[in-house]
Amino acid sequence: EKEELGKNPTLRINMIILDSTACIDYLEGNINLKSLLDEMIDIFGITTVSIYEIFIGLERTKRKISEKRYDNLIKNWNKMISNMQFLSLGIKEAMKSSEIYDQLSSKGQVIEDNDILIAGIMLSNGIKKIITRNTRHFDRIESLEIIAY
Repeated sequence: EKEELGKNPTLRINMIILDSTACIDYLEGNINLKSLLDEMIDIFGITTVSIYEIFIGLERTKRKISEKRYDNLIKNWNKMISNMQFLSLGIKEAMKSSEIYDQLSSKGQVIEDNDILIAGIMLSNGIKKIITRNTRHFDRIESLEIIAY
């Protein structure tokens, strides 16, 4: 059974968030990412915003591939997230996201809303590390530690 994030603050300190790009690349067998993750012993998490983005991609993919291949993709996805912690968007996360939006907006550096929400969820829960291929957006948020692959 998964340990709840709120009940164990040390989970947050050691957690690394996987962005949707990292999850997709992992599912597609990206060798660089797989070796990076295999070397880490950290606790991995994912935001519900990233889960939403991935489900959009899965729905689009469903129409383009065989049912067997799609079922295998879903099975691998479920296996992947079974050991991850889920972080949701609540009031404090929305407030932090709005602060990030305001900071970026004041510098003329606004990024996609989903990326702002992911950062807001992370930072409001004391998590700073994110694994992503999307460094161009996340590097505008000073408090984040980006692990690129």
